[in-house]
Amino acid sequence: MHDRTSTQGERIRLLFESVEDDVAIIAPFIKLDALESLLSVIPVRSHLRCVTRWIPREVALGISDVQVFDALVERGNATVSLVDNLHAKMYIAGSKCLVGSANLTLAGLGERGENSNIEVLVETGIDDLGIVSTLNQIALAERLATRQIAESALQLAESLSGIANSENQEEMPWFPGSRIPESAFRVYSIPQKGFASRAERTLRRDVALSNIQPGLNDSQFRDAIRVLLYGIPIARKILDSVDDCSLTFADAYPNLRGMVGEEFSADDRWLAFVRWMACFFPDKVMIQERTELTLRRAQIIS
Repeated sequence: MHDRTSTQGERIRLLFESVEDDVAIIAPFIKLDALESLLSVIPVRSHLRCVTRWIPREVALGISDVQVFDALVERGNATVSLVDNLHAKMYIAGSKCLVGSANLTLAGLGERGENSNIEVLVETGIDDLGIVSTLNQIALAERLATRQIAESALQLAESLSGIANSENQEEMPWFPGSRIPESAFRVYSIPQKGFASRAERTLRRDVALSNIQPGLNDSQFRDAIRVLLYGIPIARKILDSVDDCSLTFADAYPNLRGMVGEEFSADDRWLAFVRWMACFFPDKVMIQERTELTLRRAQIIS
């Protein structure tokens, strides 16, 4: 006799197939084929809440599929929301819940043969204090996904084609290469239609490499970029200074030379850096051009 609980996928399907109430799938990584294996047993009358995340690099690596959005729109009676720092994996049917380590991928469900992961899912109830606390945190953090957000996430991921698997890229800290940071939020939030210039492609890659999840508003996006810029040592040094000071190319060169490659010279990186700093920290720094380009730390009074 076949054991219907021999894989995590079978346990989840058994939980979902006879449910009379709403269901929820909460997992950072969701693949389309794995989702479809669950959709086949979830009653259409049951509202399906899906919570996940779409980090550009993870989408580019094929760890998550943005296409799950279209699958759930086609199903109907479903919502998709995003949580930036989601790590929990929860499968909820009414008052019952399976919680553990299994993402919604065939490997996570134990259904990729020898390539399956060793995972655990523990059955509990949604009234468990730990579950209640986690669901409350998710509810406070989630943003509703839209088609525009899905298309933007896919486009950002596609801009990483050829570098997503690069070990050097994995180790290298984020550092901008584009000289048009004032267009960053537009590139981030609005999918590009038709031809994109080289400058726009470079900017889109800067945004994609930031690994900022899609769906933030302008203010949230600016805050996220400011955090990334502050993480750059030469930026932090000038931002943390209590006195008026300046930063020149010569001062920054020891930090810039590690960012040099076929596409960007140290000069390119410097020009991009000062423009991003002036764009995202207009209250703290200014570009000063006399005999050479300088980034100056100064409180600017509007």
